[in-house]
Amino acid sequence: MHQNKRLICLAFALLLVLPLQSITAETPELPSLGLSSSYDISLNQEKLLGQGWLRQFRAQSKLYNDPLTQNYTERLVQHLATWNQHLEMKDIEVVLVDQRQLNAFAVPGGVVGINTGLFTFAPYEDEFVSVLAHELAHISQRHFARRVQASQNVQWKTMAGLLAGILVASQGNADAGIAAIAGTQAAAIQNQLAWSRGYEQEADRIGMETLVAAGYAPEAMSQMFAQMQRLASLSGRQPEFLLTHPLTESRIADAQARADQQTGQALRIRGKDYEMLRARAIFHQYPDADDAYGLFSRQQSSVESLQYAEALRAKANKNLKAYLRLIADLAGKEPDWLLVQYLHAEALVEMEDWDVATEKLNELLLYAPDYYPAQQLQADIFSRQQQWDKARRALQQLSQARPEDPFVWFHLAEVSGKANRQIQLHQARAEYFQLTGRFRQAFEQMDLALEQARLQNQPWVVQSSIRERRKELESLRSLMEM
Repeated sequence: MHQNKRLICLAFALLLVLPLQSITAETPELPSLGLSSSYDISLNQEKLLGQGWLRQFRAQSKLYNDPLTQNYTERLVQHLATWNQHLEMKDIEVVLVDQRQLNAFAVPGGVVGINTGLFTFAPYEDEFVSVLAHELAHISQRHFARRVQASQNVQWKTMAGLLAGILVASQGNADAGIAAIAGTQAAAIQNQLAWSRGYEQEADRIGMETLVAAGYAPEAMSQMFAQMQRLASLSGRQPEFLLTHPLTESRIADAQARADQQTGQALRIRGKDYEMLRARAIFHQYPDADDAYGLFSRQQSSVESLQYAEALRAKANKNLKAYLRLIADLAGKEPDWLLVQYLHAEALVEMEDWDVATEKLNELLLYAPDYYPAQQLQADIFSRQQQWDKARRALQQLSQARPEDPFVWFHLAEVSGKANRQIQLHQARAEYFQLTGRFRQAFEQMDLALEQARLQNQPWVVQSSIRERRKELESLRSLMEM
């Protein structure tokens, strides 16, 4: 079994390295923009490929489960998507990866991945945004489809297999060299998405247009490039981002030249929310609170974000009273800052002050009823108080708003079991399994849900809906395997 897996991994690795050299070596002629019919691979095929890849990636990667950061990045990417004039696929999915390395990536079908390490190495929001704008440009310009079309040797199914093969390697039983390819998500897509110079230049150009149109300073992109270059020279190795996005002196010069040509340049944007989330990500990544605080405070951060960093250091050192005091003081100074008011509610939950925390959250949700982090925190309060049915109802509502979020379904399955809602337990597990690429387990859970519905003499409409959802999942799996 292990030998077969080694051979499969080795075969995929050779496919990744050899056939694509002819593609990455050339600078392709740029096609007419926005004409989906000019490609052999349709947008729908790309979407299915990306969704299949994302499901496998979720199952085998360490993700960053922080609703506050997830909400921020999703809104930011959607905002950028509205300013990319060439992007046909506006519904972009964002996956946060719990990795210290500086990296972000784009996957065919509208998936953008962001390492938590990107927050560390981008002190300004506009620098962070410049990387995301660049990744959206890879999607809008359909570089994956163009690479497949440019090659006589690599067909659609082969390319889909290459993406799947990388995930096989990440099981850890392959040869050390193959396992290293899948050691991080950057390496996991390195060979099949290592863009050519022509594609990188185009992504820089379109990314710059998006950056400026969205109201950010154009020089943020060249500043981010310079930051990466400094990191490479200091550490002696390239950041993971540069493994898939080769950086040359001409790219830096071109980015700076484009920035110089812009008229009425915008001011650099640090970002109030961004600074807070950057502090949060750094403290998550570095177990030593003093190291995390030192790393964050070395940058010229705002007074508010430094106070939040102090609060996080107090929390890490188990000084919860100081943590709450610092957060409450910040919330008192910023009554209209939604993120800070959420942080206050979160700190109250840490102190198990359920009544005040609930009152705070109710106020937040009156002001922003669709604020996903507050909805999730409300469900967490119910769970921590073992009010399982209230937690179940809160998460059921959240699952309707976020049907593609595996974390929501995972938590819904847990509380449904505690509330003795066996049908919903199996249904939620099925959704979690299908979103993490485990369709066989999903079908088993749907069968168990149907069995429970029969045992409980549930109405025909309940049993029928379970059968229909199972058929939908079967169809989805078939489409992804085409």
